[in-house]
Formats: sequence, C-alpha cells, structure tokens
Amino acid sequence: MALLELATMTLHSTGAPGPIQQILSQMPDPMRPDPVALVFAMTLLVALYIYLRLVFFQPLTRLMEDRDRDLHAGDEAKAHAAAELEARQQDYQGRLKELRAAAFARRKALAEAAGRERLRLLEEARAQSAAQQQEALTALQAQQAAARQELLAQVDALAESMALTLLKRA
Repeated sequence: MALLELATMTLHSTGAPGPIQQILSQMPDPMRPDPVALVFAMTLLVALYIYLRLVFFQPLTRLMEDRDRDLHAGDEAKAHAAAELEARQQDYQGRLKELRAAAFARRKALAEAAGRERLRLLEEARAQSAAQQQEALTALQAQQAAARQELLAQVDALAESMALTLLKRA
C-alpha cells in the first residue's frame, strides 16, 4: 500500500507516464468484478465443498449415525429388559398372591382342624367327667345306703341300750 501511494505521488509530480503508471494501468480495478476470477473462486468453492463433504462430513455423519443407532439399540435393549422385568415382577406378584392364598387356606384348615380337635377333646373330657360324676354319684348312693343301714343298726342298738339303761334304773 505504501508503494502504491509512493508511485501515485511520483506519477502526479512528474506528469509523464512511466513504468509504474503502466503497471498500475494493467492491474484490475478492485471494485470491478473479474469474470474469470469469479468463475475460478466459485469452482474452487464447489470443489472444496465436495471434497469436505466426501472426506470430512461423510465419515463424521456415518459416525454420528452409528452412535445414534447404538444409542437406540441400547434404549431398545433397556426397554426390552424393563418389559421382561415387569413381566417377571407381575408373575412373581401373582405367584406370591397364590401362595399367600394357599397359606391362608392351609392356616384356616389347620385352625378348623385344631378347633375340631379341641371340641373332640372337650367332648371326651365332658364324657369322662360325666362318667366320673356318675361313678361318684353311684359310690355316694352306695355309701349313703350303707350309712343308712349302719345308722339304723346303731339306732336299734342305742335304743336297746337306752331301754336297758332305763330299765336298770327303774
């Protein structure tokens, strides 16, 4: 830029066209579009785009697609595992419910059997108690009859003894 200003000042001061003036006149105007340079820049830009797309972006895109596919495969495996876990948990809950119902039924049956056994033992005890009571009653009645007979015999003996005692005194 400084060289260009120096050449312009030299040109204006001398007034005659020199080699610098010729070089400057051959240079393109920076504000005027050059069709050849424009076509070259566009061709270069398209070639660079194609090269970057094939060499850089395509493997990068493939890598990102592979990563997405792996992530989705992991999500699918996770969803499948979660569904299987849910099914197993439902099966476990169902079995647990059945086992609890069976345990409850077994406990109920055992309680009923224990109740029946208790009633049977109670009836046995009552029958045994009734038999013992009957035996005791029979024994008491026999003792009562024996005591009555003995008392009657003693009454007769006492009555005779009193009668003899009274007769001896009289």
